[in-house]
Amino acid sequence: MTSSVTNPGKAFARIALALAIAAMGIYVASSDPPGGAVVGFLLMLGAVLFGVRTARSRLPTWAGRTTVAVGALIAAFAAFLIHSIKVEAPLFAQAPGVPSVSASAPSPQLAAAVDRARPMVRAAIVEQNLPGVSIAVGIGGGPGNIVWTEGFGWRDVVTHTPVTPDTRFNIGTAAQAVTPAAVASLGLTNTGTDSAAEWSPDHIGEPEEDFPGFTAVHDLILRPIGISAPRQPLPGDRATFYVPATFWRGFTTDPRSGRRLMYMRDLACCAGKMAFYSTPSDLVRFALATNADSVNGELAGGSVMSLMTRRDNGIVVAVASNIAHANTAALARKVADVFAEQK
Repeated sequence: MTSSVTNPGKAFARIALALAIAAMGIYVASSDPPGGAVVGFLLMLGAVLFGVRTARSRLPTWAGRTTVAVGALIAAFAAFLIHSIKVEAPLFAQAPGVPSVSASAPSPQLAAAVDRARPMVRAAIVEQNLPGVSIAVGIGGGPGNIVWTEGFGWRDVVTHTPVTPDTRFNIGTAAQAVTPAAVASLGLTNTGTDSAAEWSPDHIGEPEEDFPGFTAVHDLILRPIGISAPRQPLPGDRATFYVPATFWRGFTTDPRSGRRLMYMRDLACCAGKMAFYSTPSDLVRFALATNADSVNGELAGGSVMSLMTRRDNGIVVAVASNIAHANTAALARKVADVFAEQK
């Protein structure tokens, strides 16, 4: 009698465990890291093997082997399809739905220009499938003449944390144009350098990265019941950075194709393995005070920010995004044109 009760109980527990492993595989496959599809497939395959082993006493050998083969094919197709759909899905359905946070209301003289520029920024975000964009505009010869600052979209895709005017972006190769002496003399507190590790969520792609299965346990089990803390954006108002990528085509130069998290080695593009960061507001203050030239900053082989100075009319525009290969230069030009017409 004990055997008849215990065996069904063991079978039920094994089936439940197999389903849990399969659910973990689906979760991991839907995550942003590039290895999510492979690890998700392995977890789902493990669930199939575990389930077949549980039922092996009731299946002939050929049926068990066929189930494993078919299950492996289904698991592979499901894992890679789920991952592809996740990373290639548009981040924002329509331009009006892109959230924004502004520092303060523009002056009445420039309100019309800001009202024309906002839809341009939102349209660029949707068209290019950018996670987030921050923009600042300055007019005049003094560092304090900033007339508009606003953040659009998300600085972190997973937590949907919005971009604000204070969000810090990695400016990549443009760091060479921002002199430390000017930063210190102008008191630009949101411009500086950090260890690249501080800009890499969970050290993705590095030896110290957590195994994706552990992340799945935290997100599916421990966090919902309150044992593990909820996932948080990067501290210090840092933007999480991405590069265009899909599983099917690998690395691309088109953010519309999908994305993956940047690795620490992507972020440490300059000497000393440091991440060089700033905000569009600080960049505009720097350009107004030093009469700096226009410059584009690249990270992981693609543009992440543009500083445009127009000395003929005194307009300076800075645009920063948190994904490589964003067309920040084109957006800066459009915004500068709008303010030039209004001025």
